[in-house]
Amino acid sequence: MPTDGGTVVTGTLSGTLTAAGSPYRVIGNAQGVVTIPKGQVLKVQPGVILDFKGRPEVTEADVAAGAPDSVMNHQKGRVEVRVYGGIQVSGTADKPVLLTSTNPYGWWGMNFYGDNSVGEGHPVFDHMVFEKVRKNEYNGDRDWTRGALWAYYPGPVTIRNSVFRDNVSAAKCGALDLMFTVGSRVESTLFEGNRTSDIDRFAQAGTSSMAGGGAMCVTHGRDSVVRGNTFRNNGLEAFRGSVWSGLTVRPVLAWPNSQNIYDLGGGAALHYFQPNNDLIVDNLFEDNFVTKGPAAAIYVEDVGTRGVTLRHNRFLDNQAGAGGVVVCNRGSGAVELVVESDNVFSGNTVNGNPAPNVTGDCTVAAQ
Repeated sequence: MPTDGGTVVTGTLSGTLTAAGSPYRVIGNAQGVVTIPKGQVLKVQPGVILDFKGRPEVTEADVAAGAPDSVMNHQKGRVEVRVYGGIQVSGTADKPVLLTSTNPYGWWGMNFYGDNSVGEGHPVFDHMVFEKVRKNEYNGDRDWTRGALWAYYPGPVTIRNSVFRDNVSAAKCGALDLMFTVGSRVESTLFEGNRTSDIDRFAQAGTSSMAGGGAMCVTHGRDSVVRGNTFRNNGLEAFRGSVWSGLTVRPVLAWPNSQNIYDLGGGAALHYFQPNNDLIVDNLFEDNFVTKGPAAAIYVEDVGTRGVTLRHNRFLDNQAGAGGVVVCNRGSGAVELVVESDNVFSGNTVNGNPAPNVTGDCTVAAQ
């Protein structure tokens, strides 16, 4: 992408963005925020590049102001998108929309805010590339620590024919968190090289993390469909320490545990919390990993009757430190997970040994 020219954007994003005005250099306001205001709609046409540049010189000064090796020294100068109005991203196969950042420390991603983001049409993202988010305010608020695209939205979110790559979140859901959504669809999309990378500066030796979802989460949602996607080389890892050169790997907390703690972590690619009638169908899960944690591909937690159905997926060469490829825990006492016989499991490992296909305390039905 070009590194100069284009259209500068400061406080708000709305109206129609065309390739003629691209690239759009999104700086944000004095607080590092750009807003899609209530009552307005942002329409993004094919071929548009949105460079969430922020103020790289401020970011660099923030790094230089302290020890460059510190995990906390790049908070300033990056830009966040807050969605209160509508957004329609409409790329095409030959002219996708690119959301990226030329700031060497990335950008803060895109956040929705529940009922405050409803009213101007449900969000749709089609033929989009979404990359280079760094939500790494460790131990911070959830809108700055989970999901490069944090869709806290009580309605359907539609994502089709897109790419999420090279995004990092600090708590859960490296690339995407569908929180409280109803009827969302994620289809024909590539999730590649995303990470949930939790760092607790204050963690004691032997303590565990509750990080989850290397690529994506469905959190308190229902009736979602995840269909025809590829999840490749996404990862979940947790550390303690305050400098990059001195981090120590720590485990992800498994269930059951002696502390009787809920809201756990796990899931190298997907993490479902309180799912309700969600479908995972025709996806490829390949080379995903969770270090010292459960679920080489999918973690499902706190599940009602038939909360999740897995149909015609392929699970190839995924790795975990505990459990199996799919882990389902804290069921309701009925059939919580349906794993149909047309799913394919091959080459998956737990601690270097062949991985069970499904583990946990849920009741699992095969159809």
